[in-house]
Amino acid sequence: MQFVQERLGKWIYAAIIIVVGILCIVAGAAMGGNDYETAADSLNAISTVLGVVLVIVGSLSIVLAILVAVLAKKGFAAVAMPGAFLLAIGISLLAYPYAYSLIGILIHVVPYILIVVGAVILADAIYTLVKAILAKQTKTVLVPVICSAILGVTCIVLGALCVGTNPVIAQNVQLIVFGIVVILVGVLQVLLTFVRLPDAVMVVVKEDKKEEKAE
Repeated sequence: MQFVQERLGKWIYAAIIIVVGILCIVAGAAMGGNDYETAADSLNAISTVLGVVLVIVGSLSIVLAILVAVLAKKGFAAVAMPGAFLLAIGISLLAYPYAYSLIGILIHVVPYILIVVGAVILADAIYTLVKAILAKQTKTVLVPVICSAILGVTCIVLGALCVGTNPVIAQNVQLIVFGIVVILVGVLQVLLTFVRLPDAVMVVVKEDKKEEKAE
């Protein structure tokens, strides 16, 4: 029972993320099939789900802040402010379903982020390779450099295929991919409640330098 109580909040959070991801996939698939009514319903449902969750969380935060402040005999305005913001955003999502607009902005921004990040990763890989060649230590960095170069090129290509008013990868496909990524994030949140990630271990190796003999 204690196991469930400690992880219930994370499971609810993950379930909401997975639902949003599923709705994005349904909306993207409906757009691809020219079923714009189903797409609109799915996108509006995203706003409804997020709005309801934010209203509940915001309301509970305000109530708890007031109770704590009353028991401590202090003002509650500052403590209740985060909950008030959540409540306001939740109400606005229910009144005006604009969640897809935010997702649309994110979909338009991500390709440019991929291009720039990919270019930086690729440039760093080239710089590391050149430095290793000059130091005659190519073998030690060859595998990491190749992996970094592949990652950088992949990011650049994916980003380039998603930009423009008429991108190679259509926006409905991008929405489906976004939904899949969101679902994977939700599933990962659930798995992390059962599996503990290994702690990072830092190993410091001290090399003994040979003392130069005095001439």
